[in-house]
Amino acid sequence: MAIIEVKDREILRSLDQLSPAGRRAALLKLVDGMERLDRLIERNRPRLEAVCRARGLDVLKLSEDERDALVDEILHERG
Repeated sequence: MAIIEVKDREILRSLDQLSPAGRRAALLKLVDGMERLDRLIERNRPRLEAVCRARGLDVLKLSEDERDALVDEILHERG
């Protein structure tokens, strides 16, 4: 499957054009994605903490965005 790169602001503008049902579907998809990411982080917390220590980071001081970016980076390193 080809990957199409779209800027965040374009996606946000597109959301404004969705029907109420389309907005609800988009919201549910986003919430489900966040819940899966949260479960993934919790299951792998010991590994995440070890990676943070190895990189000189304190997992408790990371913002949610920094934590999510780190997990994303770790997942892409495996591929």
